[in-house]
Amino acid sequence: MLEGFLDGNNWGIEDARDFTRRLRIDLHREPRYSRQIFERLLARSDPDLTEAIAFLDDPFLNTRGSGNYAAAVEIFVRTKTKRGKRTAVLNAINRALELGLISTDEICLIITALPNIIVERNKTLGSWDHKALLKHYRAMWKAIGCCNILGYHDLDRNIVDAWLGELLRIRSFRFAEELIIETHDADRRSQWPSALVQAWLESMDVDSETSLPFPDKIFSQLDVDSAADCVIRVTESLASSSADRVARNQLLERWRDCLANAEVISTVANSQVWFDFPLPCVQTQIKHAPLSHSTQRQIILRLWLLRTLGRSTGPMYNQSARATDRPIYSLLNLYQTVIQDTSGTFYPNFMREIHDLDLPYNSLLLLALNKKGKTSITKTTRKTLEQLETSQLSLSEVWTNPSIYKGIQKLFHTTFDEMFHRMNLTSPDTVEEILNVVRSGDSKNIWPILRLLNNNTPFKVSLHKAWQPIPHPDEKVLVRYHPAPRDSRCPDPHAAVDLINQLAVALSCCRHLTPCQSFHMVHWLYGYLRRHGGPVDPEFVRAMYHAGVVRYRRDGRRISATQYEYIRWIVGKFESSEVIEELTSLPQIGESRVDR
Repeated sequence: MLEGFLDGNNWGIEDARDFTRRLRIDLHREPRYSRQIFERLLARSDPDLTEAIAFLDDPFLNTRGSGNYAAAVEIFVRTKTKRGKRTAVLNAINRALELGLISTDEICLIITALPNIIVERNKTLGSWDHKALLKHYRAMWKAIGCCNILGYHDLDRNIVDAWLGELLRIRSFRFAEELIIETHDADRRSQWPSALVQAWLESMDVDSETSLPFPDKIFSQLDVDSAADCVIRVTESLASSSADRVARNQLLERWRDCLANAEVISTVANSQVWFDFPLPCVQTQIKHAPLSHSTQRQIILRLWLLRTLGRSTGPMYNQSARATDRPIYSLLNLYQTVIQDTSGTFYPNFMREIHDLDLPYNSLLLLALNKKGKTSITKTTRKTLEQLETSQLSLSEVWTNPSIYKGIQKLFHTTFDEMFHRMNLTSPDTVEEILNVVRSGDSKNIWPILRLLNNNTPFKVSLHKAWQPIPHPDEKVLVRYHPAPRDSRCPDPHAAVDLINQLAVALSCCRHLTPCQSFHMVHWLYGYLRRHGGPVDPEFVRAMYHAGVVRYRRDGRRISATQYEYIRWIVGKFESSEVIEELTSLPQIGESRVDR
């Protein structure tokens, strides 16, 4: 019977109310009949939608749960309607929101439908007129705020998610920030604070940085854990971005600048969220969602964040206590535990992870060195750590410079040892390269070679094995000499001693070294041989005599009696009596053959 009544064209709202009463239809219990009446009303030709608006305002006909408000908006999605009629219907919806008459499911449908309303040139409201869309959203938000039944905290998560998605799409960051704060639930973590900040960062252009204010209220209005979770999510998301390196680093640098200038954000350092991530030992027992970063990299990203937050409390040269100190200490200790650092691999591993993350420079190496107990750091070491962190300098370049090598040798000693051990100093090509450097270089070029000898443990160990002579072919020995293959870990002992001898000869004759420098370096080689049990050949002591006596005389320099007697004593230990007699027959210090 209701269907037959609705098929007619001469009925109005009052007629529909009277008819449903006569049929004893309870529209509150049967909301589908209310929807049926409203759809027939919308299908009629009513240029002003007067009847439809009156129906929406009628509490008897328009019952809760019928979906009539969403159906009214759908009319505008299907057909273009004048702005005045559209505004009148939306105002009726806002009045219903103030009274709490619209269900949460229907509110969500209205929010998602509004951007799809057809306006000028068959364009949608969401693509053509952001200001008008935002005005409608603001009116809805205000109406909900005035409602005594349905408040901001009563909004369903689907409503909040849909609404924030649209607000971020149209770049209404202040409204989105307000919505996040008002609907925030401290008992659950939300991705929307971080999504808002990241959308703001990505929307920033060089020319528009001053026109888009940073949404920093979320850090002061939300609880500490939610604020900390937000900054961590943003940083991890930016660090794992698939954008090109330049664009990615620009976002990270902009994010770093925002954090460094935000005063209230230092309070997030007190949160326990900094230590809230699954460790490898936990991941083996509990299934977690795949992580975009390893535990080590998550720790480094949080250290990078805390370092930035620390800047907001004052300049870094100020050594006073900061709120960020405690989590930094804990994260550094946790990093050391995760990598199971038992052999001094902390700094090499730390630097490698920083390079892999490719973060903007934030003096993390210096931070680790400071927090792990070393407070007096020279300017040279500071600059070296900066260059290492920014990949302007490699460890293979550091060991060639004594002034900077000394400052960081203990920090990266395992890497230096591995680097030195990989070098086979007895291979013909390496020997020739070393000798060319010694013959043509000065002391600055030569000392790294001596340092290389001093740090190559396999080379030092092999020296004492050179006491076993190589059998002469005439002896017809059947046992092979040292049958093991020779490489960087097991160099040939005799080739090692031969390299020392050739180095001594080259040093004693090097024109770019003064006699004093030549003798000092040859004497260093002598002490090196004796410390590690290597044999001293006559060739070596002759090179020492040449550097410490002959070159002094040739340059007209005075030789101290102590140095001369010391060299003669060494020559006497390793040379034959004929050679010693020949050397002593030469003019003595301060004498000539004529004087004798």
